Formats: sequence, structure tokens, C-alpha cells
Amino acid sequence: MLEERIRVAINGLEGICSVIIHDLKDGEKIFINEEKVYPSASIIKLWILWKLYKEVERGKIDLSQEIILKDEIKAGGFGVLQYLHSGLNPSIKDLATLMIILSDNTATNVLIDILDINAINEEIKQLGMTNTVLQRKMMDLGAKAKELDNFTSAKDTYLILKNIAKGEGISSASRQEILDILLKQQCNNKLPLLMPAGTKFAHKTGDLPSIEHDAGILFVNEREIIVVVMMSNLRDNLKGIKIHNNLGSIIYNYFASK
Repeated sequence: MLEERIRVAINGLEGICSVIIHDLKDGEKIFINEEKVYPSASIIKLWILWKLYKEVERGKIDLSQEIILKDEIKAGGFGVLQYLHSGLNPSIKDLATLMIILSDNTATNVLIDILDINAINEEIKQLGMTNTVLQRKMMDLGAKAKELDNFTSAKDTYLILKNIAKGEGISSASRQEILDILLKQQCNNKLPLLMPAGTKFAHKTGDLPSIEHDAGILFVNEREIIVVVMMSNLRDNLKGIKIHNNLGSIIYNYFASK
């Protein structure tokens, strides 16, 4: 039984863990600790991507529009834009891609400015996701010192992924572009690490000290399976990552054999 194997795998974790699995083909579901609210880390970028494509559909944003990369907008942490020369002209589509596949914080912060942080939060409210909030830009240590952080839950993360997977509230063209970006993910050291090469997993990760998240849509045997794993209060991030690896293998093998 899949749920029993999942519970055994997370039982030894020194920390808090939430797991959601939903096979959209036959409806099989597992929900474990789904309402627990976590610091979102870079998982929050899923909602920024969603909001971006909603604004594209509304005709308010052109993905081909270019911005000017300046030193003053560069952010530390993950990403490559901080290391590239000022004067570069990435498009908004480039920024969205970098925000997801390399978790680029500079790209993310530029998109937050373009979309407006309050408008992003209003979109989240309209989606009915009560555990998710964007309160600061990436690497904004001043805001974090004021206890302003970004939060979400496994349930809300599942819901945004289900909207993407089913194309609920977005056009088929936007759905496909979002999936195409998520499938190009380069941060693959967690859930997909032990899956066979070539496995399609459209996902986003997030991590901070004591936090390890990975969530996405797994494509196996003509099935689309939403998988969300969130961890916090970890004494050792590496041990959390290894449990992600094990869970990914368990989940893939289970659905590959159905």
C-alpha cells in the first residue's frame, strides 16, 4: 500500500513533513499533514508564475518585452543574473524561465515589481488559498528581520498545481507554457533524483536552512500525478533531501507498475 510505504519513509525524519499525492487519472489520493503552514522558500515562485500568465491572458503583459539588467536590481542567493553584465536585456519570458528552472532571485524580484506584490496576493486570495502569502522579495533580509516572510502549505501548493494540471482558470496555451517551463527544471536533487533518466516531472523546489520542499506534476504511464513534499524544522537538510530521494523513488515505482 502506497500510503503505508510513504509513512514508513518519513517516520524517521527529525522534523515536520507534509505529503500529498493525487493521481488525476483514477483519483487515488494521499494527504498527510496537508494544512501545516511552512515558510515557502522558493515554492512561492509558482504563484508568481501563475499571476504572470494570468496578466498575459488579460493583455496587460507582453512576454517578449525586455528589461534592462542593472546592478541595483541584482539579488544574491540562487540564480545567474547576479553574475551577468549590467545592460543585458532579458525578456519577461526569460525572467519567468530563470525564476523557475534556476530559482533565480533577481528574475523573481523583477517579476514581483512588474506584477506588484499586492496584486499577486490578491490573485492568491481569489484562488481561495488561505495559507499562502507573499510578504517580501527574495533575499530581503531587512523584511525578514521584521518577521515578514513568505508562507504556504502543502494543500495550497497542491491546489495551484492541480489548477495548472487541469487547466482550471487558465487557457490551454498558458497551461502548456507553464508546464514547458516547469519541465525544464534544473534543480533535480530531491524527488526526481532516483527516478529513471528521462522521467517527466514538472516541478519547483524550495530550500532554506532546516527547510526542503519539492512539488510538481509527475508524468508516468499516461498518468498525471501531483506530488507535494514539504519539510521544516530539519536538524540536517541533507537527511531531508535523502528522504525526498527515497519518496520520489517509491512514488515513481508505484505508479510505473500500475
